[in-house]
Amino acid sequence: MLFNAFLGIAGIYVLLSILLTPLQYRYLEAMKEEQKENQTQQEYFESMPIQEEVLHVNNHVNPLFFLVNFFRLVDF
Repeated sequence: MLFNAFLGIAGIYVLLSILLTPLQYRYLEAMKEEQKENQTQQEYFESMPIQEEVLHVNNHVNPLFFLVNFFRLVDF
């Protein structure tokens, strides 16, 4: 019974990750468009407001988005 619950939770997690992957791509594309061409990534993050920077960091370190970030890295 515990194994079935684990499989159900894992299945939901994988399904959620697959559904969130297109949103992650849109987020990254918008971020690339916003970044100026002659600006490094570090300069870009230093110039953004602290609230936006915290949201960005939370998006990348949140365990809910681990598999989504992995899918993104595999494709790029």
